[in-house]
Amino acid sequence: MNEERSLSSGQIEKNIKALKGKLKKNPAQLHQYLFSSINKVSIFELTWEDPLASQVISDDSDLVLNLPIQLRNSFMKPVRQMVPPFLPPIIQEKCNEFVENFIGRGIDSLSRKLVHNGKWKESNEELAEVASRILGTLNDTWNNQAFDPEFAKLQSEGTYVNNVILPAIRATLKCLPLGKSTFVSSSERQSSASADRKGDGRLGRRPDIMFVMKRGEKNYELLYAECSRLTCTTRKEKNDGVKLWRETNDGMYWTRKSCKPDKDEFSIIGMQVAGKKLRLSVLIRDMSEVHRYYHLHESEILIQQSPPSVVTKFIETLLIL
Repeated sequence: MNEERSLSSGQIEKNIKALKGKLKKNPAQLHQYLFSSINKVSIFELTWEDPLASQVISDDSDLVLNLPIQLRNSFMKPVRQMVPPFLPPIIQEKCNEFVENFIGRGIDSLSRKLVHNGKWKESNEELAEVASRILGTLNDTWNNQAFDPEFAKLQSEGTYVNNVILPAIRATLKCLPLGKSTFVSSSERQSSASADRKGDGRLGRRPDIMFVMKRGEKNYELLYAECSRLTCTTRKEKNDGVKLWRETNDGMYWTRKSCKPDKDEFSIIGMQVAGKKLRLSVLIRDMSEVHRYYHLHESEILIQQSPPSVVTKFIETLLIL
C-alpha cells in the first residue's frame, strides 16, 4: 500500500494549517491571495492524492488556475526562468537534417550462409568499430561516481544492469544486419519460449534481459541474461546458472517448433552476470538432435579503470556474441 494513503484527516488538517501559516507570514500579494483561497478549501474534500494535502501547491490546481493573470505570472516565474524562450536555430537544423537523411536499417541479404569455423564473421574494421562503442560505455562507467570503490557495493542490481551491462550489450549488438527486426528487452519480460514449454496457460520465466528477433508473426529469443548486484552470493550465482541453461533450452525448443535452423550451427546464447564475472554459454542442437550446453567464455566486468589486458579480454567476450 502507498504510504501516503495513511494520511488521516487530522494530518491533512495539520498540513493545511502549517501551509497557511507560511503564506500568512509573507505580505506579498501572491501569498496573501493564496492564503485567502486556501481558507475557502474544505479540508474534508482533500485526500492523500491531492498535492495540497501535503503542503504542495501545483500549477495545474484550481488554486493557481483561478489566480488573476498578474499573480499567476508571478507564481509561474521560477519555472519560466528554467526554460529558455528560444531554441538555438542550429538545433532545429540538426533535427531537420536527421529526419531528411534518415535511412532505416533493412535486413542485409547475406551472400553466404554463416557457419562456425573459428573465424570472426566481421572484418577487422567492423570489429574495431564495435570495440570502440563498447569502450565508450566503459568510459561512461569509469567516470560514474556510483561505481567508485566506496559506493559500488551499495548499488542495486537495477543500477548495475542499467548503467553497465545494458549499454555494453547494446553497443555490441547495435549494428547486426537484422534491421528493425530485433530488440533488447530489459524489463523482465515473460519469455514466450518458457511459457510455451510450460503450457496450460502457465506463466513463463522472466529473464533479466533478452535479445529478441521478430520473424513473421513470431518472436524468437536468441539471448538470455541473468544478472546480480556487484555483490553476488554463491547461492544466487548457482541459481542463476540453472535458470540460464533452462531458458536457453526452452529457447531452442521454441525456435525448432516453427523453423528448422541448422543443427550444430544455430545456437541460443546465455549470459550470466555474477558480481563482476561475465560468463557466456551456448546451447546447440547437434546432428543427433541432442541439446548440448557449453561454457563459452568468461571475463571480468570492469567498473573501474583496469589494465589493458583485462580490458581486452572483456572486449573479446562481448565480441563473441
